[in-house]
Amino acid sequence: MKTLFRTTVTLAALALAGGAVAAPRVATLDVENVSCVACAPIVKRTLSRVSGVSQVSVIERDGMAIATVSFDDEKVTAQALAQATTNAGYPSTVKEVKSAMNTGTTTTASR
Repeated sequence: MKTLFRTTVTLAALALAGGAVAAPRVATLDVENVSCVACAPIVKRTLSRVSGVSQVSVIERDGMAIATVSFDDEKVTAQALAQATTNAGYPSTVKEVKSAMNTGTTTTASR
């Protein structure tokens, strides 16, 4: 009887942990070289084409841009998003990553 109880508790814990691993995230990227009218749309299109990305907004100001990207962290990482823009000619760094569920969970990237 104790073995059955332990097994049930263990399986329940694993099931809960498995569902909690992946979560929708929102990354903020600082993007460089965004200096022309076509640059921000290129950055947005580049990020939108990455598997796992659901939404992108890009705000350009003075040759720089801030990209806000909603993504599934089970399919892509924030670092991979930054690499995608860098590969397109717009070097970027991850400024922060937070949960899309508005739980207040924030991860700030180190520079």
